[in-house]
Amino acid sequence: MKLKEIIHQLKISSNFIVNEPCGYPEIKDGYVLPDDIREFYSICGGIMCYTQYGGFPIEILKPSNVKLSNIALLGKHYEEDISSSWHLIADALDGNFISVDFEPTRLGRCYESFAYSHAVANNCPMIALSFTELLYSIYKYTGDYFFWLDNPRFIGYGDAYATV
Repeated sequence: MKLKEIIHQLKISSNFIVNEPCGYPEIKDGYVLPDDIREFYSICGGIMCYTQYGGFPIEILKPSNVKLSNIALLGKHYEEDISSSWHLIADALDGNFISVDFEPTRLGRCYESFAYSHAVANNCPMIALSFTELLYSIYKYTGDYFFWLDNPRFIGYGDAYATV
């Protein structure tokens, strides 16, 4: 399903609140904003997911809240680590996040950035290969937890550090 179609389905669902466009994330030199994320923010300004039923609430962040994950979560950049190019893209509203990679060779990969798993080798699952895949998975999942956890139909991509 194409990104525009996913967003349209989210707009007509009572379980999602789609915000009006309000700009693009600001990113530092050396990083690249994936095309699908640029398209997303041209159509909307973030999404509140699972507002009425299914799944745990997840907020696809407003562009002004898309920040370097390590600085936001760990208080330091860690330039030498692969997580140095990860940016927060979604908030699980419980202190846990989803990050997306803005480094050109891993562009768009999405990772669990939970309090206990962010930037921890062998405990940092890659949950989508692109933002579009992430958004589609959030849209399609009607379970009681996050789409990649306790979901026998979810096939992951391994640990972020194992796929470098």
